[in-house]
Amino acid sequence: MAVLQQGRVDSPGRVAAVRATGLLDAGEAPGLRRLTRLAARLLGAPTALVSLVLDDRQVFASQIGLPQPWADLGQTPLSHSFCQHVVNGDQPLVVSDAREHPLVRDNLAITEIGVIAYAGMPIRVGGETLGAFCAIDVEPRAWTAEHLAILEDLAAAVSSEIELVQSAQHAEENSALVRRILEVSQDAYVSIDADGLVREWNPAAERLFGWSRDEAVGMDLSTLIVPEAHREAHRRGLDRVRSTGKSVLAGQRLELPAVDRDGRVFPVEFTLQATNIGGGRPVFHAFLHDISARRTAEEQLRRQAELIDAAPASVIVRDPDGTIRFWNQGAEQMYGWPADAVLGRNIHRLLTTVFPKPLSEVEQALATTGSWHGELVHRRADGKTVVALSRFVSRPAAGGTGQEIIETNTDITERRRAEQAREESERRFRVQFHQSTIGQVIVGLDGNILHVNDAYARMVGRSAAELTGSGVVLLTHPDDRDGDTEALAGLFADDGDSYERTKRLLHADGHLVDVQTGVRLIRDGGGRPLHLIGVVQDITEQTRARHERDATQAVLAERNEQLQRANQLKLDLMGMLSHDIGTPLTAILGYGEVLSEADLPAPLTALTTRIMNGAHRIDELRHNVLAMCKLDAGELTTVRQPVLLGAALQDAVDAADMAVPVDCPPGVTVLANPAHLRQILVNFLTNARKYGGGATGLSAVVVGGEAEVSVTDEGAGVPAELRPHLFERYTRAEDSLAEGHGLGLHIVSSLAQANGGRVGYRPGVPSGSVFTLRLEIAPAG
Repeated sequence: MAVLQQGRVDSPGRVAAVRATGLLDAGEAPGLRRLTRLAARLLGAPTALVSLVLDDRQVFASQIGLPQPWADLGQTPLSHSFCQHVVNGDQPLVVSDAREHPLVRDNLAITEIGVIAYAGMPIRVGGETLGAFCAIDVEPRAWTAEHLAILEDLAAAVSSEIELVQSAQHAEENSALVRRILEVSQDAYVSIDADGLVREWNPAAERLFGWSRDEAVGMDLSTLIVPEAHREAHRRGLDRVRSTGKSVLAGQRLELPAVDRDGRVFPVEFTLQATNIGGGRPVFHAFLHDISARRTAEEQLRRQAELIDAAPASVIVRDPDGTIRFWNQGAEQMYGWPADAVLGRNIHRLLTTVFPKPLSEVEQALATTGSWHGELVHRRADGKTVVALSRFVSRPAAGGTGQEIIETNTDITERRRAEQAREESERRFRVQFHQSTIGQVIVGLDGNILHVNDAYARMVGRSAAELTGSGVVLLTHPDDRDGDTEALAGLFADDGDSYERTKRLLHADGHLVDVQTGVRLIRDGGGRPLHLIGVVQDITEQTRARHERDATQAVLAERNEQLQRANQLKLDLMGMLSHDIGTPLTAILGYGEVLSEADLPAPLTALTTRIMNGAHRIDELRHNVLAMCKLDAGELTTVRQPVLLGAALQDAVDAADMAVPVDCPPGVTVLANPAHLRQILVNFLTNARKYGGGATGLSAVVVGGEAEVSVTDEGAGVPAELRPHLFERYTRAEDSLAEGHGLGLHIVSSLAQANGGRVGYRPGVPSGSVFTLRLEIAPAG
């Protein structure tokens, strides 16, 4: 029996490298299978193997031609291994007749497997020889140089294939790790493609925005989380990225409003990153979190800063190296230096600080305990010295990187005043620098708290030390405990690995704290539960605000009803006014028509014309007022009937008292209220007279199932910036010399809609304006 040779085979690093390939327990890799087949075919050998050599056996990652039972076993002990000698020598082993070869003639593979001729090449990956790629014959054989060259090339291909397998395994492991990280991340992760469609949406995004992953993936992100007022800017940004291939926002920390499924708009902070996929199209990734609480805290801090700034004590914020970042009015009064003069300067050099002990000892105390206090001697701007009772507190800097020192100095020249100032300063300090963060708690499977942070401890009015080791269920209101028990049962029963719910906590002083809690069950690699992680956020203020909002909405509803009654009174008054104007106006128009038809002297004829024009203008305004009132009340309705369009066009020209050519195909009939149609056309014609120098044409064409009426003028046209708002209420050109209130086009637009039609505008060619009205063609018969 061959004795196991010591050397490279037993090297722990090499054995670990073999195991790291992932091929020992995996199925046969397709690439290795093709190479073994190719070797057997090119060399004319009945057997070819990819043998990975361990310290106690060799495992065949790929094989062809092995007899049973070895083919099914897929491995042999080293007593049956020629490949171990390739590993030990780190060089090829070529055997023509194993029965005569001094190195392997006692190997059991000769008698039990039938190995007579053998040629093996080292398989090297990552600097280690993992095994051999070999060809075997059951008869003596003289291996040619060409055969050995082929086998060497194929062995190199085997090494490359193993490296590819390892790379694929590493990529899969990394991908799985990223997925696990995204699943437990407390920040919402959202990924979109260049078209704005969602590619990935983690559980935190589900919680933040209310859309499940199945609902979100494939949807346009702007319809999910972008407020309507910002959607156009979002789409323009994507268009710019698609056209230029670059994102100006990538890599920046941004704060923008977002909207959740319920329509709640809130601020979020995120950093956008862009990566490219095949074809060079970018994919965007962002981690987002709600900063509503932070914005509230910032506002509170700002108010607190104002209070501290007004305090008589000296409050200074500086870097550990002494660079001054904040200098309140108390410091100005105490030292005589204004804030603008000292910011960015070194406090110790500015005040010629004298410490009671070496500065290195003070800094060491700050590093180990986070604070230091003692008496300092400072020099004021006027040269006088001040003995200050000073307190340094080290805390994380506002930017999240490094530390900053809060230095509170009190002039103790007069002890009584100094003590009062110090108490006030300390009170202000507690208010200013009290930080409110999200509570976190780790709970064992027995329900006892393993670890709790200060935020959670503050939330329930207890210390972290007091809570550690106690039962977490005791902190929950008794009425909410059954809900926790049911949700936990679901976690342990594999109904999910996390849950969220709102409940009430018991504060140490007896009051209730409304919280939003998320609980995740952490398991080990075998799927066995380890412990629970809870994330708890105080929503007491949100709950109170929601109740106040509901009360406010009730008050607004009552106020709205009052406004509706007032609006109805307005409509009644306008109706009375319209009637009182309409009655004498009808008489004026009637007598005016009689005078117009009479044979009067030229001066009287001109006066009669002016009277009729004024009367028609008043009648137009009266109709516009009535239409406007109905629009405001939402009562503008109409009964459409077939109207012969050509006659209606001529009637409008006559009503407007203009000489305008009319062009309409004969027999065209539209569905409209005749009075509304006339009011729309007269408005267009009078507008052309006021703003465009007079209408030059009134025409109609049939387009599909509609008739389009066009009123054309050759005036200056409508300014480009005014066109999108042309039919909105009170729209007028600022430099217009014509009279009007900007209501006419809004009214005709509403009248057209009430008649199932629509109005429009386009610039004339080469100048002027074209106002259009589209109405439905009346059905035949």
